[in-house]
Amino acid sequence: QNSRDKRRIIMTNSISDIELDPAIRNWVLIPIIVVMFLIAILKHNVTKILRNDKPAELKSIREANILLRSKRLMMNANKLSFSSFNAKKAFFNNKESGIFRDRPDLAPKDPLQAANPLAGGMMNPAIMVDGMKKNMAMYIPQMAIMGWVSYFFSGFVCAKLPFPLTQSFRTMLQRGVELNTLDVSYVSSLSWYFLTLFGLGGINSIVLGEATVDESAVMRDQMMMGMGGMMGGNTNANDLLKIYQSERENLELVKHEWELQDVEERIMKKSLAKAGGDPVSKKRN
Repeated sequence: QNSRDKRRIIMTNSISDIELDPAIRNWVLIPIIVVMFLIAILKHNVTKILRNDKPAELKSIREANILLRSKRLMMNANKLSFSSFNAKKAFFNNKESGIFRDRPDLAPKDPLQAANPLAGGMMNPAIMVDGMKKNMAMYIPQMAIMGWVSYFFSGFVCAKLPFPLTQSFRTMLQRGVELNTLDVSYVSSLSWYFLTLFGLGGINSIVLGEATVDESAVMRDQMMMGMGGMMGGNTNANDLLKIYQSERENLELVKHEWELQDVEERIMKKSLAKAGGDPVSKKRN
């Protein structure tokens, strides 16, 4: 029994601490990184070719900016005076000339679109086809690389991390290698593919010149998608009318309290309190 335990300890130590062949680095580790980087460049160029950047309509941009201005007014209402807030509120909610009034010009002219709210926006076939093209350009190369790595480099242990890890990382770092006695810091070829897939994002952004992101453009695109794909040029009039009605009701519920109301008196009271203290407390003393 003791000899068996000793053999088990020797086998455990020999499997947990192994020496990697330098040929694995040259023919497995580096080729996976190079191929994935080249595929990323290919995906970038294919996506640019398939991208159908249509110029945004002036009406769509105007409607999105109106909603953004309304949100800002509700968030910063207390920083405005009563006259300024009422003037801006009338600009939106005036029954005769307000932006959020009942507007017959926004009613859908097409009876089919009026009957079916999903006829426009994100349910537009052109927008759906464009989204399918982008998804295919993203997922097909990833599936091809994953199949290539699984077929040619299955079972390879290609790297070792320079720091220890717990057993919970074993399923993430040793996919395709079913050895419970192997140290967790060793990385299999399939797991190296996933690590490289997520780790090359920053390098790809630097090399391909996509490191800078326009936050205002991202915010505008998210608002357009929330309004039913207005940037695609097919505004869903029914949804837009509902959004306007909701914004009008929310603006009416805003409780306005000007933060600078009687600010002179408040400043004077604080100054007098700091200079002379509380006169009532002095009399008591």
